[in-house]
Amino acid sequence: MTKWHEWHKLLQLFLRSVCEDEKKTRGKREGEMAEIRITGGKHKGRRIAVSRDGRTRYTSAKVRQAVFDLVGDVAGLHVLDLFAGAGSFTVEALSRGAAAVTAVEKEARTAALLRANLRALALDKDCHVVNMDVRYAVPMLHKQEKRFDLIFADPPYEMGYVAASLELLETYPLCRNHAVLVFEHSKREGLGAATEEKHEAHTHRYGDAALTMLTCG
Repeated sequence: MTKWHEWHKLLQLFLRSVCEDEKKTRGKREGEMAEIRITGGKHKGRRIAVSRDGRTRYTSAKVRQAVFDLVGDVAGLHVLDLFAGAGSFTVEALSRGAAAVTAVEKEARTAALLRANLRALALDKDCHVVNMDVRYAVPMLHKQEKRFDLIFADPPYEMGYVAASLELLETYPLCRNHAVLVFEHSKREGLGAATEEKHEAHTHRYGDAALTMLTCG
């Protein structure tokens, strides 16, 4: 074997080793977990696990606190959490005394993490996790005659989900009388001026995020 062949073989082995290390590092990075703190209620200060997969955005503590400042006391309310993720809003609502929460999350792994977070805080008996796309979950819940006092929706930013979700909830109503509907969205999107006027919506901005609140039912 010539020196050139020996060098070429060593180079191939080195490149293969680099690729394998990168795969291991990427897999470890994708499997990493982070924690976020609950901001209020009986579990204030406790932490829940969230994934660092780079695909999921979680509501900041400031915005979560702002939701409850705007909504007020949720004790005894029945809550619907759409695009629930790992359950930061779900857990906050239950911690603050909500009677029950229905949490809709389509990603199976994220829904499993949500269930684990609920079990860790002994809240699983008060929450029904629906592992389903919101587009199908809302009609199903409507057909089951489920109704809620508070609906929170935190869809992916700037992908048209805010207006589409409101249209879905208008087609398949889930609100009790005088229920409150809250959307978290990017400050660069919203329901549109005409829709906000029609629903007497109020929008509050928090950095890059915004909360739009309206009554329904």
